[in-house]
Amino acid sequence: MVRTHVRRSTLPGRRMPGRRRRLVTLLTTTLLLTGTAAVLPATASAAEPPPLPVKTLTRSSWAYTDAADPSHIKVNASGDAPVGASVDAKGPHVSRTYYTLDLTSLGGKHVIGAALTIPEKRATDCARRAVELWSTAPVTGKSSWAKPPAELTRLATAGAPAAGCPADLAGLDLTAAVAKAVQAGEKTLTLELRVPAAHELDPRYGRWFANDVSLKVTYNTPPGIPANLRTAYPDAPCATTAPGVFTRAYDIPITGHYADVTDPDPGQDLVAHWEMWSLDDPSVRRDLDWPVTNGQAYAQFDNPWLPADHTYAWRLRVTDGVDTSDWSPTCYLTPDSVKPEVPNVTSEVYLTDDPWTPRGGIGVPGQFTFTANGSPDVVRYEYRFTGQSDWTSVPAESLGGPATVTFTPADSGSFSVGVRSVDRGNNYSWEQYRNFTVKDIRPYVWSTLYPPYSTNPGGNIGVPGVFDLSPGLPDTVSYDYHLDNGPDRTVAADADHNAHVTLAPTHGGENVLYVRNTGADGTVSLYREYKFQVDTAPDITIEGGLQIGSEATFRLAPRLAGTTSYTYWITGYQDEPITGPATVPAAADGTGSFAWTPLDTRAQAVRVRSTDAAGTQSEVRYLSVSVDGAAPYVTRTGGADAPGQPGTFTFRSSLKNTAEFVYWPSTDPAHKLTVPARPDGTAEVTWTPTEAGNVWFTVQARNTAGVLSSEGSTFFTVYDSPVVTSADFVREPAGPMRPGTFTLTSRMAGTVAFEFAVDSYTTTDVAAGPDGTATAAYTPTTSGYHTVYVRARAADGRTSGWGYYSFTVTDQPKVSSADYPAGQTSDGAGTPGTFTFTPNAPGMTGYVYVVHRKWPDSADEPERTVPAGADGTASVTWTPESYGDYYFTVQGRRADGSLTETAYYSFSVRNAPEVTGD
Repeated sequence: MVRTHVRRSTLPGRRMPGRRRRLVTLLTTTLLLTGTAAVLPATASAAEPPPLPVKTLTRSSWAYTDAADPSHIKVNASGDAPVGASVDAKGPHVSRTYYTLDLTSLGGKHVIGAALTIPEKRATDCARRAVELWSTAPVTGKSSWAKPPAELTRLATAGAPAAGCPADLAGLDLTAAVAKAVQAGEKTLTLELRVPAAHELDPRYGRWFANDVSLKVTYNTPPGIPANLRTAYPDAPCATTAPGVFTRAYDIPITGHYADVTDPDPGQDLVAHWEMWSLDDPSVRRDLDWPVTNGQAYAQFDNPWLPADHTYAWRLRVTDGVDTSDWSPTCYLTPDSVKPEVPNVTSEVYLTDDPWTPRGGIGVPGQFTFTANGSPDVVRYEYRFTGQSDWTSVPAESLGGPATVTFTPADSGSFSVGVRSVDRGNNYSWEQYRNFTVKDIRPYVWSTLYPPYSTNPGGNIGVPGVFDLSPGLPDTVSYDYHLDNGPDRTVAADADHNAHVTLAPTHGGENVLYVRNTGADGTVSLYREYKFQVDTAPDITIEGGLQIGSEATFRLAPRLAGTTSYTYWITGYQDEPITGPATVPAAADGTGSFAWTPLDTRAQAVRVRSTDAAGTQSEVRYLSVSVDGAAPYVTRTGGADAPGQPGTFTFRSSLKNTAEFVYWPSTDPAHKLTVPARPDGTAEVTWTPTEAGNVWFTVQARNTAGVLSSEGSTFFTVYDSPVVTSADFVREPAGPMRPGTFTLTSRMAGTVAFEFAVDSYTTTDVAAGPDGTATAAYTPTTSGYHTVYVRARAADGRTSGWGYYSFTVTDQPKVSSADYPAGQTSDGAGTPGTFTFTPNAPGMTGYVYVVHRKWPDSADEPERTVPAGADGTASVTWTPESYGDYYFTVQGRRADGSLTETAYYSFSVRNAPEVTGD
């Protein structure tokens, strides 16, 4: 058994377990006898690091000898065990005591510590004690004082106790003796307790001890040899001879290796020590430590150090931190880095150089043979045909040999077969795909009376129809056919290989005609399934439309001969039953009818079937329907835009026999009102909103029978926010930056003031007049886009919603010219023109302007300044030198020197007209 520690790998990322046993070193206190006084410490400690197991042994038997009876031994007597000299009524005695311990429970264990305790019962002289503990040969029935068991090793001595007696002999270290006996395979250990020879005859040293002892043994059981060794991918058991398991080279770090591990001592942390080395070069090796989890050892060896296509050996042993198992068997593997060649695939029936020429046929089997294309270690092939998403595996007939599979097409058209090789290292080749085309050798079927899949077929039960059969095999000699589950019949083909059969359906619904053809060489195709419908469902017509509350009549005409009655039912969404099923009789001519008055709009389908006198039922006719809910049309005129403002609502209904209308606003949905309908199916009501908000005004018509129509409605919004208007500040175009006013008109009753602001919600109050209006003054300070925010407030603190009014002002001056109007072309070059600048803001002291020429040559004239008159206006005269496109840029200047925004004025100039004389 190996009892040395394995080397630990210091590879990064290999964490050792949290708890690690160390080989336990037990400290033994040596018992010394000095002179005639032997001193034994009260306890002798042995380190027992948990959770190493502990076993307590007691004697299996005991005995003592007595010099007073030198030829006999007392075995398992009752009473205390005498040691040394003593005197009683029978005379003097000298005794030695023997304890026999059963060691069989320690077989196979590693004894780490053993401490013995012998209870002392009494002493002749407490202060005088000298005892020795020996291991001896076993006690036998012939043992006696005269022939004692041979003393082998003195294990311990003890002197006078430190304080008082009786004093137990406790913690006597028997580690070496017990370990030696267990290692030697001894089943028992015999211990002798005696007084040393120097004092053995002195009665003062006589002692009595318990006839039993307690031996506390700390031990460890080595882990078992790892078993069930295997490689993960491919999942293969240990191969104990080279070259071993073949695996893909790049799977080495992924695959790993496994082994099952057992340890008789529960709760210990086990670590597996793995070794792997190259058979070609043993210096190429790797040692790896890895924790054992749930009884399984696992290791991953990194790939770079393993050259592919060489054979490697690996093994492991396991340590629990104290003991180490023997090595496992050595396993072998060979990483294979060579992919097999792309396999070849052949088929005499289906594969040719022309994949588009149809071959074989539906139901015609064909063999496909896969060959390794020179790869000697192929063990299997994987293949799939069109329509198969998964690969199917087939073993090679021998290592590197072929494999053959059979494929029988169930359909015609284009197919492909894909195949790949897999070698013994589980390397996959590239995939090979071959295309082929399968002939449809089934016959073709057609019937004019019974066309396939027709939604409106002709014919009927018992009505014969001709079915034309044409060949799928070019040399067809006959056709076999049967209708549904009927008997098979055969008809010969004519000279053109065609045939015609007449058949009469025996039932309604789907019928299937099965037809196959036979060739001159005996080839028989699969059946073609020709599916056609026989429509026996009755025809349905509706007189008039379907409207809620109005009776509709459904007229029924039979397609099933001998119809005597009709059964109908009406369904809604997801076949929700609405009415029926109900049955009505058929007239003598087989027709029938039923009436139905829809009370709501749920109906989506009418279903009807007929029944003949024999109880035969037809197919079900499905007729999709929609019920007009006759929802009223609602219009609003004249108000209801603000609280307290009445509006007029007009209702119009197409519901027959409308008697009244039920209406309600969404502001009070629980309170429904009614109004009688006029003879023309209309009505008119007035409604006044009391609060702001969105309103749905909903109406239903009710007829004289009490049936309600669907709901009609109109939507509108009631506003209580103030209305803002202004003649000074218009929305478009931009106005001048001059003082002006806004008129505020309330739409909320009881308004006493308006909260007014521009461009923010920081408001000022403007008092409202008795008529709920007010005027707010405002002077713009900046040009641009502005928004007025205003809301009304009542005396009780109520406020309306916010009203908004947006406008734009600008301080850029206005430019005008009668001589050169903006955006127009005028005569002419060299002709002076007057341009007038008018302010859009007060305080203009002058104007800065520049004349720009855009075309034909870009040029700017020097910037010029003209003072403003008392009214803030100014005029300049400018003469164009030549034709072209021009524009002015003008800015007003204030007294503080600041300039307004720039105004642009564009126009065009023609050449001056030529003047000629007579």
